[in-house]
Amino acid sequence: MADSYAATAAITSTSTSTSTSTSTSTPTPAPPTPPTPPLTVRQFYSPVPDTPGNVGLCLSGGGTRACCAGMGQLRALAYLQANGASLLSQIKALSTVSGGSWLGVPYMFLPADGPGDDDYLGVYDADQGALKPVDLHELPPGNAGVPMASDTFSIEGIAATAVVIHALARLNSPDDPLPANMLWQTVIALHILAPCGLFLHGDKDHPPDNYLPRDMFTANSTSLGRIESSNAHLPTGSAHLFATGSGRAQRPFLLCNMGMFQEADTSTDPTPYLPLVPVQATGFFGGVVGEPSEKIDGEHVRIKDANGRDVGGGGVDAFAVSSTFVDIAGEQAAVRQTRPWALADIMGTSSAAFAFNLQQVIDEWQRDRLKFRAWLAIESAALHDWIERHLPPEHHDDAKGLVDGDPLLDATLDLLGLGALIPEYPSWPVADPGPNPKPNRYADGGSLDNTGLASMLAYGDVDSVIVCVNAETALARTSRGVSGADDPDTCAVDTRVLVDDQIPPLFGYMPYDEGKGYVTYADAGASAHQQYAKNQVFESGDFAIFLNALWRAAGGSPTTTAPDTAPAILSQSLKVVRNPWFGVQARDTMTIVWVYLNDASDWRAQFAGNLSMEALIDYERVFHKFPNYKTMDTHLSAQQINLLAHLTSWSIVSVEQETGVFSRLFAPAP
Repeated sequence: MADSYAATAAITSTSTSTSTSTSTSTPTPAPPTPPTPPLTVRQFYSPVPDTPGNVGLCLSGGGTRACCAGMGQLRALAYLQANGASLLSQIKALSTVSGGSWLGVPYMFLPADGPGDDDYLGVYDADQGALKPVDLHELPPGNAGVPMASDTFSIEGIAATAVVIHALARLNSPDDPLPANMLWQTVIALHILAPCGLFLHGDKDHPPDNYLPRDMFTANSTSLGRIESSNAHLPTGSAHLFATGSGRAQRPFLLCNMGMFQEADTSTDPTPYLPLVPVQATGFFGGVVGEPSEKIDGEHVRIKDANGRDVGGGGVDAFAVSSTFVDIAGEQAAVRQTRPWALADIMGTSSAAFAFNLQQVIDEWQRDRLKFRAWLAIESAALHDWIERHLPPEHHDDAKGLVDGDPLLDATLDLLGLGALIPEYPSWPVADPGPNPKPNRYADGGSLDNTGLASMLAYGDVDSVIVCVNAETALARTSRGVSGADDPDTCAVDTRVLVDDQIPPLFGYMPYDEGKGYVTYADAGASAHQQYAKNQVFESGDFAIFLNALWRAAGGSPTTTAPDTAPAILSQSLKVVRNPWFGVQARDTMTIVWVYLNDASDWRAQFAGNLSMEALIDYERVFHKFPNYKTMDTHLSAQQINLLAHLTSWSIVSVEQETGVFSRLFAPAP
C-alpha cells in the first residue's frame, strides 16, 4: 500500500463557531439561524483581479451536451467585447457541474504547452450561413469536444476502458491496485484531462502502474508558494495552476461542484433518501461552505458525515480535502494523506452520476459474458486506438492483450460489484474537526443543484450571474402550471411551461408533475421528494414570472406548443433568499441572465437555401432532439458537437447585438 506523509493545510472558515461534538448517536442542536459570514472572491487574491461588474458564470451539468453547448457559450463570450477586452476575460467566478466541469476544469488549468484558448474553445464564426456539412466533420486538435467525438466515449466505451484500466492496474501493481472507488475519476481523466496534459499518474517515485493521480492543483504561484513553504512531501512540481500567458483569457475564480452523502438514520427507514451536502472545490480550498441542518422536534440539528461529525463551516487547502485529520491550531490543520487531491478527483466526482451508468453496463456484462466479449471484439480497433493515444507505451501490449481475450479482464469484471464505483475519500469538516476513520461518499453535483447557481450565490461580491442551463428538456407547453395559477383565462401570467427539473427548486418549487403542475415544497409537505428540497435561493412568487418571460423570450405565445423562434435568453432582477445549506446570504436584488438551451428558428434561418445544412439540421432535430441531446448520449459526432457550439455561440452573440444584455453586466462601478 502507498505510504502516507504529514502535511499542513490552511483553513478557510465560514462558520462563526465550531462544534466539539464527537457523538454519532445524539443529535447536536444548532442555532436556529446559524449566521454564515459571507464569502468573497476577493478575499483569496492579492492583488484583486480586475472584473468590472463582478459577473459570475455557471455551466450546468448534462454530459457531453452540456460540455459542447458550454464550449459555444464560452466561445461567444470570448468574441464579445467590453471595456477593451473580451467578456470571458472579465468573468469573476466560474461555477461548473458535471458535464460543465468536463469543459470548465480543463479550461481553467490549460498548461502553457497545452491547447491554446482558441483551439480549445474554437473561434466564433460570424458567417455560419456559409457552412457546409463537410465543414463540421472535424474538430481542431486540442478542442474540448475531441474526447466526446471518440468512438470510445459512449457509456459502453467508457465502461470498457474502465475495466481495462482496472485490470491493467491489478496486473502491474498487485500490491497497490487502483481502488474501484477511484476508477470513474481515473478513466474520465484519461479521456478528458490527459490529452490536455492535466493528468499525471506517475512520477519519479511512482511508476504509472496503478493509475492513481500523482499531481495536484492550486490557483496560482502565490497559493502554491504558501503550500510549499510548509509541505516538503507534496508533489508541488506537478501542480497545475490557473492558465496564464499570451493568448490566454484571464481565468476567473473556480467553483467545481459535487455532493457528499450525509449520515443516514436507518432505524425507521432502511433506505432513506436524504439531500446531498454541497461541496465546492476551488483553486484555493475545498469543502462545505454552508451550515446544513434539519429541523427535528422543533430544533435545528446539524447534518452529520460518515463519522458522525457536523458538516460545514468552510474548507481546507484543496490538496488536503482527501486526508486524515491529526490536529488543528488556529487557521492551520495537521493532516496525513497518501496523495493530494487532484483535478481528476474534482472533475470525476463532479460528474459521478455517469459512474452509475457505467455500473449498469458492467452489471449487464457480468450477467452476459457473451455480450461483453462480443462488444470487445466489435470495438477492438477503437479500443486499440484509444490505448495507443492515452496510455503509456510500456502498457500498450498488456492493455491490447486484455482487450483481445486475456482472462484477467473477465476476472476483473467480477470485482466491480454494485456501488463499487461511488467515489470515496477520507475527509473531515472544518465545523467539527476530529478523527475521520470512515471515508465519506461523494456524488455528482447535478444530483443536488445541476445549475451551479446556488453555490455561486455564496460569494457576496458576485453581483450578477449568467446561468447557462444546457438541459435535456426543451421548452414546451404543459397542461398545468404553477399550482393555483394554471388557468390562462383567469391568471395574468400563463405558467403552463415545461422547464428542466433543475430550475423550479431554485424558486422553492418541486419539478413539474403532470398531475399537479408546479407545487412548492412547502405545500407538498412530507410527501415531497427531498433531492432538490434544499435548493431555494429566489422567492417563490418570482417563479411564475420567470416561466412566462422565458417562454416569451424564446418566441412563445399563448397558442404555441414549443417556442423555438428566438434564443431562450432572459434577464431578470431577482431577490435572493437566505439559504444556509449552501451558505447563501439574503440580498435585495441581483441580475440573473438565464441562457436556456433551446432550438431557435432564427438561427436556422441563416441556412435558408443551403439545402445540405437544412437537411442535416432537420435530421438532427427529428431523430436526435437537437439541440437537447440525451444526457446519456455521451458520444456525439464532430458534426453534432459543431452544430451545438455554433447554435449556442450564435444565440449569445445575436441577443447581445440586439439588446446589449451581456455587455451591460460588465459596466465598471461609477
